Amino acid sequence: MTTSFATNAASNSAVSYLQRNSAWQSSSIAKLSSGSRIVKASDDAASLAVGTKLKADVTALKQASINAAQASSLLQVADGALSRISDTLIRMKSLATQARSDVLSNAERDYLNQEYAQMISQIDFITSSTKFNDVAVVSGALGTEFTPAGIFAGATAEVRATGGQTASDVYHFGYTAATGILQLTNNNTKESQSVKITGSATYTGTVEFSSLGIALDFDTAVLNADIAIGAANSFTVASAGAATFQLGVTAGAGNDDVVVNIADSDAAALGVTGTTIDNLANAEAASGALDTAITTMNTRRANIGASMSRLEKIGENLATTIENLDSARSVLLDVDVAEEMTKFTTNQVMTQAATAMLAQANQLPQNLMQLLQ
Repeated sequence: MTTSFATNAASNSAVSYLQRNSAWQSSSIAKLSSGSRIVKASDDAASLAVGTKLKADVTALKQASINAAQASSLLQVADGALSRISDTLIRMKSLATQARSDVLSNAERDYLNQEYAQMISQIDFITSSTKFNDVAVVSGALGTEFTPAGIFAGATAEVRATGGQTASDVYHFGYTAATGILQLTNNNTKESQSVKITGSATYTGTVEFSSLGIALDFDTAVLNADIAIGAANSFTVASAGAATFQLGVTAGAGNDDVVVNIADSDAAALGVTGTTIDNLANAEAASGALDTAITTMNTRRANIGASMSRLEKIGENLATTIENLDSARSVLLDVDVAEEMTKFTTNQVMTQAATAMLAQANQLPQNLMQLLQ
């Protein structure tokens, strides 16, 4: 190697290594200080992209877990109200049964009827006063009920939306009595689903149109004639509203949204408004109306119970998913302290060595002065 005063190649080499080791040491300090394996995109662009998406998903899922808890709380409030309404109906049933005794005179039945009327008022009071965040949860604000006149003679059905509806969706009915097929069509999207229901002349129970996101709870539908599907036999679910909760990462019907529907449970909706027990005939009619109302309440509470169980499982699944996704994000983004500290210590020693060698390299030109003496 040529030796000269003008260029100190050894010093330049020492400076180069010193700068490189110092940069590596600074990078380790930044990672250890931030706790992140990636402090700039050049550290690992691919892992940064995936890890950032996972972080966003975990954040959304944590909020979704809170949403699930809120939905469960809403249903608990609603179930508590329906439980009190059921108790009231049972008391009314007892009064109606008592009024059916010939031992009593109409004057004594009037005394019973006074309490009976107060019980009707109590049902309406519970319905209007039971609120969650200022929403009367059992007043029909979160559900809808309709009477499908002309479809099944004397039938009533509670409609429950289970997801996928919009405010303009109109549904048309049809029924074929010989194959026992009930058909439901979304008149807006033209989506249709047929469900076979069993029964002789009547049907009581729930019919699930899962692909359309509709469930119908029937009270003694008469199955004795074909019904042509069309606008004459239709309903609009969204007319009475619903509560929607995003319980996952992806928003929107058909994705991670869960729709909660709770039908109106006031005295009119239960069919007991106007009933009295002031005489034998009225008491008999009231008793029959109460039987239907109690069955309706049992169905609604069963539906709420099913929804609460579903929300419980959703919450458990969210907790597991959050745990696993957070672990995956940690692998991609979090710094391995032991590994990074080892790198930092190595780079620190190399920096110290480069500093010492730079001092030695800077002494080399002075050694050349000996040749000039």
